[in-house]
Parts: sequence; structure tokens; C-alpha cells
Amino acid sequence: MISLVVPTFNRAYTLKCVADSYYEQADVTEIIFVDDAGEDETQHLVEQLAVRHIDIKTLYLKNPQRRGASYSRFVGVKAASNDLILFCDDDDFLGPDYARTCQRKMDEHGAAIVSGRHFYRLPDEPVSDAIKRFGFGISNQPTFDPLRFRLNTDARFEGDLELPFTHGIYLVRRALLLQYGLDPYYSKGNGFREESDVQIRAYLDGHRIVVTNAAHAVHLNASEVRSGGQRVGRLSRFYWTVYYTRYFYAKYFNAARKTF
Repeated sequence: MISLVVPTFNRAYTLKCVADSYYEQADVTEIIFVDDAGEDETQHLVEQLAVRHIDIKTLYLKNPQRRGASYSRFVGVKAASNDLILFCDDDDFLGPDYARTCQRKMDEHGAAIVSGRHFYRLPDEPVSDAIKRFGFGISNQPTFDPLRFRLNTDARFEGDLELPFTHGIYLVRRALLLQYGLDPYYSKGNGFREESDVQIRAYLDGHRIVVTNAAHAVHLNASEVRSGGQRVGRLSRFYWTVYYTRYFYAKYFNAARKTF
């Protein structure tokens, strides 16, 4: 069984759009929302979700002060009661059977981390239409750029692909997260590379990381999300991207580039 962990901060308005897709996931028996000291109606919304979906355990946890997404994710991991953790962001829909498909691919490949595809919908586009439009991808760029140490989530490929890391909507064993922890350094600005940190560490330790076309996470269109790390100004976003990339490179780049 799977525990779904969702860090959130003042995003009740996006959770209203996407949260029902969490409760539709087969094999997810527990959903943990970790509120990073927000001040909106998130707690009330989660209480409503718990009443609507009584056969799935719902937990609402709240940090007493802002600590960032990594810290919040780890709060959820420690509170989880299942051996598998699926992380999701508070502005993403989970497509049909995302959790179960990732678990099946984990077993098939002997992988430690598995994700589906991740992309943006058009404004108000139904999730089913977005998945159909995306197909096997919409970009001819390489899936992984070893020079910039970047993942192109829109790249075209079919089937399953093994990569050094993936995006933030991924399934992972709880024991691995408890062993490694989640680096709270990525707590400010846009938190760039926050999800990649633990993934590349697992990759360098010999664990397999797989992305599959058989599952889809669909991000709300940028116009539908009015707050959060990606809504900072261009200069601020550039600053934090460089800031976190320098930290990330110092930790992993020299070791990782020898494997490409």
C-alpha cells in the first residue's frame, strides 16, 4: 500500500482543483497533507476531503513556522504508515492509476524511484484531454542534458526510460527516504532542484530511477497558479536557480558526470 504526501503552503485554491484525483488512486490508503505554516483555509479544505472520502485515511499536519518543501515532505514521510511513499505537489492532478502504475514499474525494473510523465495542461483543459494531447511528449530535445544537469520533462520517448533523476511526482520506498533524509537547504525562493537531491544520491548509490509513459501527472496551467516558488519575478527566479544549482553541483556533479 502507498502513502501520498503533499506539502502545501497557502494553496487551498489549487488543492480544490486537484485533490480529488489523489483519492481516486488505487492502492493509496493514506493521504498526508503537510501545511508549511500557511494562513489560508487549507485545514478546513482537508477536513472536508476527509469527510468526503471516509475509506482513505487523511492526515493534516502543520509546521509551526515556514520550513520549506523538503522539510515538509520529510514530516509526512515520518508520519506515514505504509512502506511506499508517493510525493505529489499541491498544483498537480494525478492521472488514472498513477500510483498503481508506478508501483508496477518499480517491481518490473527493480527500481528505487519511479515517476510517470509530468507536464502542464492548457487553461481549464480536462485532464484526459491533456494526457491525450501530450502523447509520448511534445519536445524533440534530449530527455536528459548532462551538460546542464537538467531533465526535459516534455521530451518525446516511448515506454520506460532509466535516468539519473526525475521530477517531483515520484514513488519511492519509505526506508530509502529515512536512510537518506531530505535536505532542508532548498527552503527559500523557488526551491529549485529540491526533489532532485535525494534522487541523484540514490542514483549514485546504484539505485535505479525509471520514468514511464504509462502514468501521467498534469500540472495546472501557469495562469491558474497565482502563488508559490514559480510565481516569483524573473530576476528572483534566476537568482534562486543559480543559487541552488551551485549547491547541487558542489554536492553531486563531479561524481555524477563520470557515470554519463
